[in-house]
Parts: sequence; structure tokens; C-alpha cells
Amino acid sequence: MTEARPTRRRAIRILAASACVAIAGPVARSARADFAWHGVAMGADATILFSDVAEREARSTCRLVESEIDRLEGALSLFRSDSELSVLNRAGVLATPSGDLRRAIGLALQVAAATRGLFDPTVQPLWEAHVDWFTRYPDAGLPPEEIIAQARSAVDWRRVSQDDGIIRLGDGQRLTLNGLGQGYVTDRIAQLLMARGFGHVLVDLGEQRALGPQRDGSPWLVSRSPFAPLALGGGALATSEGIGCVLGAHGAAHHLFDPRTGRSAARWRRMTVHHPSAAIADALSTAFFIAASYEELVAASQAFPDASIWALDAPGQEHHWPRATSGAGPPARI
Repeated sequence: MTEARPTRRRAIRILAASACVAIAGPVARSARADFAWHGVAMGADATILFSDVAEREARSTCRLVESEIDRLEGALSLFRSDSELSVLNRAGVLATPSGDLRRAIGLALQVAAATRGLFDPTVQPLWEAHVDWFTRYPDAGLPPEEIIAQARSAVDWRRVSQDDGIIRLGDGQRLTLNGLGQGYVTDRIAQLLMARGFGHVLVDLGEQRALGPQRDGSPWLVSRSPFAPLALGGGALATSEGIGCVLGAHGAAHHLFDPRTGRSAARWRRMTVHHPSAAIADALSTAFFIAASYEELVAASQAFPDASIWALDAPGQEHHWPRATSGAGPPARI
């Protein structure tokens, strides 16, 4: 089955630290940004803001960025039927995977183990079951339990293996890297830019990573309506929220499935994570969104001491852990 391409409703925008004025679209061009590149990466709008750089140099570098994004999508994207990931899902085995696919899947499995399966890259059958159901019955309620149970029988990250460089899936399994792929590509693009000497750049390929502050030392601001923006001078921010991709005519479900129940997670409305790695932040924002309680979220965060968390609960109250290991109780309210 071919995955339907979701519409990503971006609820965050990059704002100029000086002006703090948003314009239409996900990214507002900073008054201090000397050049802004716009494109698409892994199915999301993408922007790179360069501060303190000559436009000719930025344009030349962005041609390399575009080529690298295309190469990485050829390995990781479900939107391309010829990608390595799509081939793996059809065949169940891939004998000569690229290093990027092996690293991305290996990282996904590591996060799955560390979060006790809250993050699970094998949830693709749940997505397919929901899309198929709502395509056939657009005005119906949620898929019946027997359909969900059948899809859940293929969901278990522990059945994926990477032995001798060969990737193998369990019976009936399909992988999705949508919970980590944007962050992985963001990290690779950040590495490319740093290798070329750039230091005052904000990379926004669905998740945001700052190579450094703006040229005057001020941070980039990431807005989070209706809350105060987050200042980003380094590291990465990733956000997961159910409204990013709703399913059914009346929004009966969303794409963030709890692998234990097969249903859309309902404890949180939005989960934002800061981490030095955009790929880790991306995966953790998904994993923590799945957590059914404060206690489960904190337990899942213990393996990631460099993570900070902003959690918006179902009633609309925001909570913040300055660091993931700051304590075992509920976080401070802000």
C-alpha cells in the first residue's frame, strides 16, 4: 500500500530575535539574515537562514544542500517509491543498505530500546490501517478493534535486525522513519554547513537546529503560540503534536500512534524537546508524546540527560523540565 502524503500543519515559526514579527508562512526572515534558502525536505517546508555570510557563498552552498537532501531522501523517505526504505518495506530485507539508512535505523532502534518502546519505527502498519479505513469510510468513526489488532501484530521494534550489514524485518513489518528522519537530515545538513565554516545559521527542515546564534550573538526565536518563544542559540528543537496530521473527516485520529494500543495517543497536545542532536530531539518528541503519564514520560527520559522538555497537556497547561533528569515528579508549570 502506498502511504498517503500528509499535510504538515506547522505550528511553529522562526522569528527574528530583533523584530519578533511573524509573516505569512512557517519562517519569518530575520532582519539580520543575509540569505534565506527555501525548499522542501522529507515532505516538510524547509528553510535555512544564514547570518553574517555573503549571498554568493550561501547560494553556492545551498546547491550542495539541495543535492544532499535529495540523496538522503533516496535512502530514508517514504514519499519516494524508489527509496531504500520503500524497497525494504516491500521486500522485507535489504542486503546492501547505505550507511545513512543503517545509521538512521540503528538510531531508531536505540531510542526504541531506551524509551521502552514508546518510540517504535515499526508503527507503519497502524498508519496504513487508519488511512485505508478512512479512505473507504471517510465519515466513519475509528477503525474497529479487529483491524487495529491485525495491524498491531506487526508492530515490534525488537523484530528488526541489522546483522552483517543486512537489514531484515519481521513478518508483515514495515518501517517508518517519519518520527526521526527530518531530524536526521537536519543533522547531516548542519554537519555539511559546519564543515564549510558556517557558524551563524539556523537550519529548519521540519525540526530546527542552530549552528550558533545570529551574528550579533542574539539567539534565534522559535515561536510556540500561545506561549512565549524559545531562544535557540545552539542545539536542536523538535515538536510533535496531533494536529500535525489528522485522519478522518472529523479528525477522529492523528498520526502519533501508541504502539501498545494501536490508537492515537491522547495524554498530550504538544511535545517539544531540545537536544544537541536534531535526530534525537525528533525521536524523543514522538516518544514523549506517547507517554500516558508524567511518571512514564520521566522514566523514558532518564537515558537522555541532555534533553529539555516542554509538554502541553490535554487541558492546555504547559509544563517544563529544564533537563530531562531534573526530578521524578511533575515538572514546573510555566
